[in-house]
Amino acid sequence: MNVLVVHAHPEPRSFSSALARTAVETLSAAGHAVTLSDLYANGFNPVSGRHNFRTVHNPDYYKQQQEEMHASEHGGFAPDLESEIEKLEQADLLIFSFPLWWFGMPAILKGWVDRAFPMGRVYGGGRFYENGLGAARNARALILMTTGGGPAAFSGRGVNPSLGSILSPIQHGVFWFNGFRPLDPFVVWSPARLTNEGRGHYLTQLRLRLAGVLDEATIQLPPLADFPQFGPDRKKRFIAVITSTAEVQSKGPLDLASTRGGLELLVRSGFILEQAFTTPNACPWRGFLTVRAESRDEVQAVLSSLLPLSELEIHEIGPGLH
Repeated sequence: MNVLVVHAHPEPRSFSSALARTAVETLSAAGHAVTLSDLYANGFNPVSGRHNFRTVHNPDYYKQQQEEMHASEHGGFAPDLESEIEKLEQADLLIFSFPLWWFGMPAILKGWVDRAFPMGRVYGGGRFYENGLGAARNARALILMTTGGGPAAFSGRGVNPSLGSILSPIQHGVFWFNGFRPLDPFVVWSPARLTNEGRGHYLTQLRLRLAGVLDEATIQLPPLADFPQFGPDRKKRFIAVITSTAEVQSKGPLDLASTRGGLELLVRSGFILEQAFTTPNACPWRGFLTVRAESRDEVQAVLSSLLPLSELEIHEIGPGLH
């Protein structure tokens, strides 16, 4: 497997850099061909412009996509950029390693994306999503990330935006848009507040995670085929309310861990888009799910097989008000 690790941290002694080194060492030891693009160490220029190219399409007006398409047709990318594009084109596993800065990736990494994913060469002409660059190799993509705040702050009920919404521009907009199937991010919460033992535990967990990275289930995001002519999703949306009544609960303790685990698999598959639950000791206990499916019958069949003892209420919902 060809692995490309793109790392963005200016301090080589940082824990973010330790994560990148651990990834390189672990995957190399497993026999994979690993390439590291250490953007700060390499002095990568994140700013796009005419220096991206050796060719010129329109000398009077600079439009990056037009210049990218022209360079793609005429082999016109600057040598420093050409080498990064070639690494990307060969990657079976793409890893972004970075600290979370201002609810996103550092500017140098965003600039790498701006430059190293040129239209005409990497995407375009129908080559995106399930037809994108990574799709032919069933390529995967993984985020290695450190944060300043803890998990509660990014939980969806904290002061910050949820981690899912923060990472969506990368997971969906960079990885999946280009045919790389995203994996769950590997997040180290507040490493500056950890002991050496705590940081060592995270490195051990990363090694274990990478040992099974080829077998790990990817996050399934909607394919382009579900949006004819890029119009609305052909699948419908439903609200499903699961109720565990007193009668059900009287037959024995509700196995919430098993129930939540089964639902999490449906989240990963893209069937469940959002979920919320009453407190564990509530009677009746309820789960509220937003579901993406072909029909009400599909929702009924999937959820009933998972929760045979619960009452299930299903409502189709429209696109909302604008």
